Amino acid sequence: MTTQGKHLLTVHDITLAYEDQAVISDLSMDVDAGSFIGLIGPNGAGKTTLMLALSGQFHPARGRIEFENSDIYKANDRYKGRIGFVHEAPFAYPYFTAEEFLHLIARVKGVPVDHIPAQVRTALEAVCLMDERHKLTSDLSMGMKKKLAIAAATLGRPNILFLDEALNGVDVESAFHIKEMLKDFVARGGTVILSTHILEVIEKICSRYVLLKAGRIIADIQADAFAAGDEFKHGDLEQYVVSLLR
Repeated sequence: MTTQGKHLLTVHDITLAYEDQAVISDLSMDVDAGSFIGLIGPNGAGKTTLMLALSGQFHPARGRIEFENSDIYKANDRYKGRIGFVHEAPFAYPYFTAEEFLHLIARVKGVPVDHIPAQVRTALEAVCLMDERHKLTSDLSMGMKKKLAIAAATLGRPNILFLDEALNGVDVESAFHIKEMLKDFVARGGTVILSTHILEVIEKICSRYVLLKAGRIIADIQADAFAAGDEFKHGDLEQYVVSLLR
């Protein structure tokens, strides 16, 4: 893992568009190693599109995204080997068991063969899915599929995890253990970017809040500064976000 405080990602004035319609306009930001970023915004703000771009899945119409000073779209395969991504509606091959699916993902990610069983077991335990490891993925509930996707994202010891509404539909006990796992991942130097509408989750575990509206960042706040209240007049994060969106 990379040490805390070093910029992992640097985003230079990116514009993201579907055909001629810009969704993100002239956006710049830095993402440090060891940070836990909560990406907030109303529907249509561009959160998912931004996450896709930052993870190497949506090439900007303009601008540049760098990982450790290299353009992520010029070394895309190498970069994708350093990250994990959980989509809001994750896919898993329906005729694989949960365990078989994770073994496949581990191989795709280049995990050494003799390390795969231990990494898969650790991932299953972290998301409370050991009891379902022999079930076909097609027989898993949506919440279980979310947990499987999170487990898959952690394989291969990535530097960055991108989680797009990853905890939606996950049961309370499993969500607790997953949040603890994510906090431990960050404490060891990993970076998490979490998009969710559940502001209580962001306020509880994230170290930085980034608020998007109409494709632009309208607030970028360190959690400790927000909690201190010296710079921000607020009751809680929800009230503050609503006041900005108005």
